Amino acid sequence: MGAPRRLLTVQETAEILHMNPEVVRRWLRNGTLKGTKVGSDWRIAEATIDAFLNKAAAVPTDPATQGPKMCVKFPKWLDFSGLPAQLNEALGPTGWPVFKKLVEIDFEKEDKVTPRFPLDLPTFCQRVGYEEKTVLKTIQGLARLGFLTLDQRHDPPEWVQIKTPVKTPRSILDIPFSEGGIKGAPEKACESRCLRRYLL
Repeated sequence: MGAPRRLLTVQETAEILHMNPEVVRRWLRNGTLKGTKVGSDWRIAEATIDAFLNKAAAVPTDPATQGPKMCVKFPKWLDFSGLPAQLNEALGPTGWPVFKKLVEIDFEKEDKVTPRFPLDLPTFCQRVGYEEKTVLKTIQGLARLGFLTLDQRHDPPEWVQIKTPVKTPRSILDIPFSEGGIKGAPEKACESRCLRRYLL
């Protein structure tokens, strides 16, 4: 009889797979990776990890995790919504890049209690590659068009909030799943955070 195979914690599994522990937990919850719930935590058999790594056994997958990524650090559907052309037409060539970077920063902060986030203008300008004067004018234009709420007490504003739902020329319902939209998407895909956050 061989040595018994031990059960691994989420952290140990994440280290073996070189993944974030939260990704491992999500895989366990949706069945992509088999595990056993022990209290409030999970345990994963070494054999399951071996099979996962070697692809020696079929691992059930959630259809919502298949196909294109709807959100990585930005909700992909916004790229295909007609908004880039609309903002660039209204505000010039900085309109879309500045708004897109604001959405990325909003997305980075996860689901914090407040939907507003601090605006560090010099750092933001480094991230978009435009001068402060140009960026500030674009941000003010985005607020005028109804895409942002700005801190009115300070100039430049110390915080920004993206107004939701984001008004787009093309509805997410008409954008195919391959472009990050809902059309043809599995039901579970519609639970994605970027859909909840920017459509509500």
